Formats: sequence, structure tokens, C-alpha cells
Amino acid sequence: MTITVPRRPDYINACNCSACTKLGWRCFYFGSEEVAIAGRVDSYVRADIVEPSLEVMRCAMCGCPAYWQPLSDPPHERMGFNANLFDAAFLDGAEVRPVDGRSWPL
Repeated sequence: MTITVPRRPDYINACNCSACTKLGWRCFYFGSEEVAIAGRVDSYVRADIVEPSLEVMRCAMCGCPAYWQPLSDPPHERMGFNANLFDAAFLDGAEVRPVDGRSWPL
């Protein structure tokens, strides 16, 4: 699969929640109308959340979590993309912001 984003993100969130730390996920955001995604994906919705609002999309070939999107119909104002799947040179200069996701209620 390939993901094409319009520009380098201004910042990348480095969250410490259980999902992000286990998946090795750092995230940046764009709206669905700004990106192009090609290739096969599969998805999952976390079962440990009382009212889930998003699904995580994985590459169907390698299983790497690639992005999340809201469960609502597109277009989506915001989708999260796994920065670890992008070339480091492309992301060079983007601020990395720590996020305390462990303290969020499920």
C-alpha cells in the first residue's frame, strides 16, 4: 500500500497509550481529501473502548498499522497517519510532541 500526503506535517504526536506503545505508533494528521491511499488494507476497531470512534487500517500485505480514520462516512476532517512508516528525511524538522494517552479514560 502507499500513502501520499500533501506536505511534511508540522508536528508528530508521540502518544504513550497502550495501543500506540504496543504498535510503535507516532501520528500526524491530514483530512481525507488531502491524501491519496492505494493498495489493500484491512481494519480493526479496539474492543476495549466503550464507544469506539475510529478504526485502525493496516496494510493487508505486511500487517503494519498505517492510519486511522473515523467510523463515520468520509470525507473525514482528520485522519491519523503512522509517522514511522514514512521516510525519516521527509519528516525531518517536524516537531515531536509527547501526548499522555495513558491517562485518557477508555
